[in-house]
Amino acid sequence: MKRKKYMLSLLCALLFSFACHTPSYAGQSSIYHLNTAPAPVFQVAEHTIKELSQTSEFADFINSSLHIMPLGPGTHSFLVHVYQGKEIVGYLIITAEQSSIEETKASEIKYLVTEYGVGTSSVFDPELLYSLGHLSRQEQSSVHSSLYVMEYTGGLPYWVIEKEAKKTYVDASNGDVLPDNPERLAKPLIVDDRSDSIGTSHTIQKIQQTSPLFDSSENLKWRVSNSLPIASDLLLLRELDTSKQLIFRSSDFNMWFSGPLSISGYTTWTSPGATKVSYVRIGTDQSLIRYIPVNRLIENGEFYENIK
Repeated sequence: MKRKKYMLSLLCALLFSFACHTPSYAGQSSIYHLNTAPAPVFQVAEHTIKELSQTSEFADFINSSLHIMPLGPGTHSFLVHVYQGKEIVGYLIITAEQSSIEETKASEIKYLVTEYGVGTSSVFDPELLYSLGHLSRQEQSSVHSSLYVMEYTGGLPYWVIEKEAKKTYVDASNGDVLPDNPERLAKPLIVDDRSDSIGTSHTIQKIQQTSPLFDSSENLKWRVSNSLPIASDLLLLRELDTSKQLIFRSSDFNMWFSGPLSISGYTTWTSPGATKVSYVRIGTDQSLIRYIPVNRLIENGEFYENIK
């Protein structure tokens, strides 16, 4: 009897320890969320992480663990945090292909990676909410998690914070307060069928860091220069190989891209019988480097060479 009680106590201690070491996010309880995600979400996450872990920048993805939680409501997207032990080392955002939602059974919906990143931070890192004063430390408890929810438009990850009957919209990549409810604002062109995103059939063909990370706000000479004639992903990648550092700015949609964006490289993916898909490397600090599809930027703004 004593042995049974001891084993039961040990099991409870282990379960309590696991729950404490798993973070709580935006209305989600602190548990491992694989069971709440469709099997294809886990499959595309596992495949993408395996591919990325073969590159030096994503070496921390090797033998990592995953925490998957839904983004929403109603976005058909999932946030995947990649962990080494208790530390975040990167993330993926996985979204259902729009045409599949409308035309296919739930069990056959195609899920694709619409964004990924690496670093000790992440999009939707709750620490931003507290460090920048959007929420107090007293509101950090999961009891208050209904105060904020995660939203993802296919381009912009953001929080909706509701306190005292007032809503605040916060960019989930940098913590900036957005000027208005994103649902009311004109949106950039986003490819509905996600042909600019990667799935389980894609493999990395090339990963190219064209320069160290840089901050477009440190030298503003580019603002008075002429934009580059870039109208396709191929031209953008060629220009990156030549110029090394590019800056993307969208006068109409800067908010949707957390711009201006400092671009310092790219990754090209291939799939049998499909066109190549490219993601650009953006960021100003090693703590958060994001990769977003090139086609998300084309025709939605201008590109400039960083003038040193």
